[in-house]
Amino acid sequence: IARYGEDQAHTFQARKYPEGYRYRDWLVQAFNEDLPYDRFIVDQIAGDLVAGPDRTDRLPALGFFALGPVYYGDPKKLDQIDDRIDTLTRGFLGLTVACARCHDHKYDPIPTEDYYALAGVFASTEYAEAPVAPTDVVEAYRRAAAPADALAKRIDQRVDAETAGVARALACDETARYMVAAWKLETRRKTSAGTTAAQLAKEEGLRDFLLDAWVRYLAAPAAAKRPALARWSAVIERQDAASDLSGDAPAAGEVHAAGEVREAAEAFQKYVRALVRLRDAIDEHRAATAANAAGAATASAGPALAEPDAQLLDELVGPKGVFSVPKNRAEELMPARARAELAGMRSELEEVKKKLPPKYPVAHALADAARPLNMRVHIRGNPDTLGDEVPRHFLSVLSAGTPHAFVQGSGRLDLARAIAGRDNPLTARVMVNRIWQHHFGHGLARTASNFGALGERPTHPELLDHLASRFMASGWSIKTMHRAIMLSATYQSASRTDPQNQEADPENRLLWRMNRRRLEVEVWRDGMLAVSGTLERTIGGPSLDLAAPQNRRRTLYAAISRHDLDGLLRLFDFPDPNITSAERTVTTVPLQQLFVLNSEFMVANARALAARLTAQAGEDDRARIARAIPLLYARPATERDIELGLQFLARAAADATATAGSPPLLPWEQYAQVLLGANEFLYVD
Repeated sequence: IARYGEDQAHTFQARKYPEGYRYRDWLVQAFNEDLPYDRFIVDQIAGDLVAGPDRTDRLPALGFFALGPVYYGDPKKLDQIDDRIDTLTRGFLGLTVACARCHDHKYDPIPTEDYYALAGVFASTEYAEAPVAPTDVVEAYRRAAAPADALAKRIDQRVDAETAGVARALACDETARYMVAAWKLETRRKTSAGTTAAQLAKEEGLRDFLLDAWVRYLAAPAAAKRPALARWSAVIERQDAASDLSGDAPAAGEVHAAGEVREAAEAFQKYVRALVRLRDAIDEHRAATAANAAGAATASAGPALAEPDAQLLDELVGPKGVFSVPKNRAEELMPARARAELAGMRSELEEVKKKLPPKYPVAHALADAARPLNMRVHIRGNPDTLGDEVPRHFLSVLSAGTPHAFVQGSGRLDLARAIAGRDNPLTARVMVNRIWQHHFGHGLARTASNFGALGERPTHPELLDHLASRFMASGWSIKTMHRAIMLSATYQSASRTDPQNQEADPENRLLWRMNRRRLEVEVWRDGMLAVSGTLERTIGGPSLDLAAPQNRRRTLYAAISRHDLDGLLRLFDFPDPNITSAERTVTTVPLQQLFVLNSEFMVANARALAARLTAQAGEDDRARIARAIPLLYARPATERDIELGLQFLARAAADATATAGSPPLLPWEQYAQVLLGANEFLYVD
């Protein structure tokens, strides 16, 4: 439901969540301590806004939102807001409110205004990394880290200054070369469309990413309108649009195309060089004037470049200009002196960092923006077509009368309390339905995250209402609800099939038997570690790589990557951590059985299980099989189980004797792998 992940699906400047495990640990503790569900909701939506001595302990709960996906190319964070609205409303209310982003919900009574009322709450909320340590510890670390922070800032400033210097130097000395190369690339593509910037850049001794930028710049309509490029544009317009003119020797009687281009490019470079030097002189004059005018009431503005020239320089050497060099590429273009000085500064920074005490822990959390704001309706979801401003408030259909506006901060605390209120008709029903789904495989309402018009109606509506009332009356105790369900005759039913009932209700919607269910991948893997005697039962702590050979922790503690989800999880139907999911799909594909047969994890557990089963001296195979079956399948071994096991072990031993060399697995290890890979271990019957 929370679409938990510890990184982003994107690789470009993807945000990492190295402390994300604190949210998972908070959840484990909340369930273990039976935190009342109404508090469980409030803590995850607005735990930072609830006063009290345990506020710091609640901050990791905000990972419900803070660990969510970030959408690049989303400067206004509209997609991120949409994700939070969708996760919130599907998760706690069972409503698809995000459908109202572009228009009134087509099926449920949720107008677009309600969507943007909630959007205003999240637009007034910011991502934060909140310390989860005492204030004195945080302040002590910040004081100790101040010199390192100052040095890091000086390094960043030096890199910025040198990067800008690289752009200016390139503009003064390399403009003509890049313009000519850009022309060559374009004219060659007239007859050889596959020519790439990388090929020509290598040929000309240039940088391919800068050549690409020049090709785009010179092809843009805005460049042709620059007066300084008039001569260049005239030369290009006179040339044959269909011929490759990049050769050195012109035909008899023709103008030398390459020579004309080079002359025009060099003339433009001279102009650019003059502009760069003029702006440097102006900047020096302003700095001197400011220094002389220190303490004076006013200082004259001084000289300035003409607007067209300033615009031209910005296009060439500005932060997004043609010669803007990414920081990770700038250093290779810097003078040797600058590189050496930066290396010395970084070495000094590393030495300073080594002397720092360990940094205080943080939680990926939320904080209210300094100035909360309401959003205007985006007509048809278009942020450029705005309608009326909508006050931040709760959903109209779940409010008594006109919903009151949220005026305290972002409104997250008011929103959380509205969702967790006893008079909310959906919250308790949605949660008890999820608990029922956990125990039976399907909820009483099978569309667990959609209680709207398109959702399936509950098969037992009175039972759902009864459980919801009982849930609230118990003080929102999740453990009490588990106990009530698991002590029922319905839960304790066998999964045997009755032909008459099967014909009347083949999907078992009326619950005349228990559903046979396949274990989730986490429980299945944990079960193998448990029966093999290698499961590490430590609770909490940082995530581990699930594929690491020595990882024997519960699967719950696996690192969850949105960018590269672990292969075992992906193979066995782990849900997409980029979106909230009401349930897991259950697939049966050949690769799953190949994993059971060939994976190092299965082999390692088979060896460990075999060692456990054969550890008692003097015990024969019959007795060992009689111990193995109840250990793995929670039932007594039958005579057929024992006979099949003995036959398998005898055949495995004979095959090992008949073949040269030792088999990969000893007979008992092979038998252990069979037991672990059997459907009876994978399914709850």
